[in-house]
Amino acid sequence: MIITTINNNKLFIQFDRIVKTGQIYIFDDAKYEKKRDIVNTEFEVIDLPKTIDKIHLEIETDNEKKIMKTLSSNQ
Repeated sequence: MIITTINNNKLFIQFDRIVKTGQIYIFDDAKYEKKRDIVNTEFEVIDLPKTIDKIHLEIETDNEKKIMKTLSSNQ
């Protein structure tokens, strides 16, 4: 299980194990888009713009798992 939350324009992602390789892809319904590679981690913090209300998140870990979520910054 992957735990995600947004607080103070930061996206926090907690993985249930150490992820050796993977990628995080974040986008919104307008023009915001960000990709980040994951290497040997179980926790990531990503800065988000203040103007974002809702983001779509895709996470691929160790070439096996693809998670898709939609998060609101008003959580």
